[in-house]
Amino acid sequence: MDFKDFVFIIIILNSMVYSMEVDRAGFTLKTIPRAKAVYRVLMVILCFTLASCQRNGAVNPLPAVNMLPLPTHTAERSPTPSATATIENTATVTLTPTPEYTATPEPTPTPKPPPFFDQFVSSLVNGNSWQVVGVFVDNLLALKVVQQPASNPAYVSSLNDVATYFTLVMKITGNTGLLAHNYLAGIYYFDLRPGQSVVLIYGDGRTEEYVVSNSQQFQALSPNSPTSNFVSIATGETLTSTDLFYRVYGGGSRTTLQTCIAQGNEPSWGRLFVIAPQE
Repeated sequence: MDFKDFVFIIIILNSMVYSMEVDRAGFTLKTIPRAKAVYRVLMVILCFTLASCQRNGAVNPLPAVNMLPLPTHTAERSPTPSATATIENTATVTLTPTPEYTATPEPTPTPKPPPFFDQFVSSLVNGNSWQVVGVFVDNLLALKVVQQPASNPAYVSSLNDVATYFTLVMKITGNTGLLAHNYLAGIYYFDLRPGQSVVLIYGDGRTEEYVVSNSQQFQALSPNSPTSNFVSIATGETLTSTDLFYRVYGGGSRTTLQTCIAQGNEPSWGRLFVIAPQE
């Protein structure tokens, strides 16, 4: 009996035992233990038989199985990516203090120079309250006034921007006469117009105001003679030097500005008189 026969017998006995347990209607309770006893005996015999076969050099009915080594492949574990939170660059809020209101300091005003007229008067003051030292017409002239020498009543200053005080006028009429050459300060006299204010300045800083009323022009028949007769250009009337003197310098309180009129090659061809009574 070989190994296959024993296996077949065991399978049959095992089927019988369990069939008797299940089909209890056809067997008694004693039958089941008896069958089990037979089963156990056969199993013991089978085990001894197998042991005897191995000692006698029986071939192992189960072929040897060469155990191939299992591949030891260790799967590389991919590193679990760690989620790194990217911190956004958040601008740092800086609290800027509200600047306190600071009043803007007002600039120190630059002192303005005194008006030209005041400066002009100050430059002429000499302390002589009776002496005319200057004459001023706004936007036209500012002339220093000099005195005639006592020995030369025909003297006229040869300096620019200077008028000469006609002493004889003051002595005879009590008024003021101002002489100037037509190529020097006298040139301004031609621009004087009625209504303009003429201001006399005295040595103590005092001033007197006169207003231009008219101007008169005469031709000198003997230009270089102090006693020449004169002809009115406006009316043609002929006057002696004395008559002309009282006409332009006499009368009420006034200031008369006198210069020569040039004609051709004759610088003293005629005379210009600008009359400015005091108001």
